[in-house]
Amino acid sequence: MYTVSMSFRKSKQPESGYELATGYLDDLLAISFGLEDETSHFLEVGVEDVLQDHRLCKDIMKGH
Repeated sequence: MYTVSMSFRKSKQPESGYELATGYLDDLLAISFGLEDETSHFLEVGVEDVLQDHRLCKDIMKGH
C-alpha cells in the first residue's frame, strides 16, 4: 500500500492557493492511495480524527 496524495477538502471554493494548503480541525482530509500497483482508491477522514492522538514536541513550540 502506498499514499499518492493528501489534501484538504473544503466546503467552499478556495479563493487563493494559500487556502488550499491550510486545513482546520473541522475540514476533511482526502487521502489517495494505491494497492500493489494494481488499484487506486481514496478516502475522506476528518482532520480532527487523524490528529486525535498526536502531540506537538516541546521543541517545536519554543519561540512561538
